[in-house]
Amino acid sequence: MDINSLKHIKPGSNLPKKIAAILVSVLVVIASFSYLNSVNSDAKEFVEIAVVKPSKGIPEKELVTESLIKKGKILKTDFKEGMVTYDKLDEVLNKYAAYYLRYDTPIYYDQLSDSIPQKHEWLYELPKESEVLTIPYDFEKCGGEILAPGDYVRVRVTYEDTDTSSSEDTDLGPYFNTSSSKKKNYVTEILFDRILVKDMLNSKGQSISEIFKEVSRLGEEERKAVMESKEFMQNVQAKSLVFEATPEQVDKYTKSNSHGTFTFTILSRMDNTNFIEQMSTIDKEVKGWTNNGKE
Repeated sequence: MDINSLKHIKPGSNLPKKIAAILVSVLVVIASFSYLNSVNSDAKEFVEIAVVKPSKGIPEKELVTESLIKKGKILKTDFKEGMVTYDKLDEVLNKYAAYYLRYDTPIYYDQLSDSIPQKHEWLYELPKESEVLTIPYDFEKCGGEILAPGDYVRVRVTYEDTDTSSSEDTDLGPYFNTSSSKKKNYVTEILFDRILVKDMLNSKGQSISEIFKEVSRLGEEERKAVMESKEFMQNVQAKSLVFEATPEQVDKYTKSNSHGTFTFTILSRMDNTNFIEQMSTIDKEVKGWTNNGKE
């Protein structure tokens, strides 16, 4: 060995650093290759899952039996957490559909319930002395999309005052047409000073709250497709309001309904512990898609 050559090696030589860099590069290449190979393998691999079999789907509250489920295949890369694999079918049989399940869609664990799901849960919590009152209303004249279940509203009724007799008519002679001199006199009074909106119904009488609940349980892509449809937009257009009312309030409405028109105004949500803005995320999505469609 040449002693002189050793003298030229400096204590701070970069050789160890270069060797370390080469090793790191080799490890990165190996890791990248393994990852790409794994992704490519997953892209070719299928997972057997449980899928809705009937063409009409599975209705809400339906008991899920083996006859309602078929075997489906999905790419491993498309498999999502919560999907029921076909080998775990026994875990979901004899449970109830929490809501309507569409034909040929994957079944998720959270779509099923051990007990029969209850629609309109608030009805089961309604005080025994209260009653449910439904009143038709004009969507555009009562806050449009602002009004939501949980809001308090004030209801006014306007009607024609039938007591239009006047002492001035008595001295005008027998041939004076009193009907032509009478002007229609309208009276407005508060029917309900403050009443709670529990739900809203569309033109088909369907609960809009329940419609939103069903849609919220769909996957993101399916939910977007449903909510972009004209049918959905029509189905969430409210035509009637559902109130939690006292017997006295129901009696007042019954007496005024035959001859009056109603005006609804939304009251402040400050300190309103009943108000829960339902489906706020979905509501924002709907507004976003609607606005995009108008541009």
